[in-house]
Amino acid sequence: MSDAGFHARFAAVLRGGKDVARDGFVPEPGHAAALSVYRNTVVRGVIDVLGDNYPSVRFLAGDGNFAALAKSYWQAHPPHAGPMLLYGDGFADHLSHEAPRGMPAFLPAIARIDRAWGEAHHSADAPTLSPGDIRTLDADGFSGLFVDLHPSVRRPAHDRPILTTWTAARFQSRVERAGTQCEETVLVWRPAMEVRYRTLSATEIILLNALDDGLPLGEAAHVSGASPDLFIRLLKDGVFARDRHDRI
Repeated sequence: MSDAGFHARFAAVLRGGKDVARDGFVPEPGHAAALSVYRNTVVRGVIDVLGDNYPSVRFLAGDGNFAALAKSYWQAHPPHAGPMLLYGDGFADHLSHEAPRGMPAFLPAIARIDRAWGEAHHSADAPTLSPGDIRTLDADGFSGLFVDLHPSVRRPAHDRPILTTWTAARFQSRVERAGTQCEETVLVWRPAMEVRYRTLSATEIILLNALDDGLPLGEAAHVSGASPDLFIRLLKDGVFARDRHDRI
């Protein structure tokens, strides 16, 4: 079809709604069943895609509840042109408003870690800064070092310990209860071929925030109270990119 708006109108018809005109898509009453079959196929595909992108949410919500949540998300946020590998941006916020009664209150937090994992997995490859890259620095050079976080780094934060529950759900082992009210920030990143994840200490959070804001290492360490050993641990973990090494 040459009509540029055809696909947008057809997608609107599939999503349904009382105000959606079906003219041009259901020419005869008897063809409505065919449209329903097509709609069901599309919805099933969306459920599968979101299930792959948010496997921990799917596991904890159950297949039926997840299917309903995925369908309502698709109706409100249809995919745009492009790959579906990262479809579902904002799904965590959708869960905050649309999750039915009885669903765990921490489900949006679980979704944010699922999202962080997916983004880290599909992030651009980049070389990491290593201890060998900075071994020749003197004290002033070390203090004045500027570093960028690796492009895969994500730091979802929550109002309670949630990583153990997410890990159990993600890998379908024994599901741990989420901890009591206590903030937790999770570091998710992919320095090489495998996505890694762990909780961050309060000092690490402040240090990474300061470095991400563009402060040199000496100032960031002063603000956070981080020791050189803590920075070296992050360095060895592959949390930093080598892109700005020429600014040393």
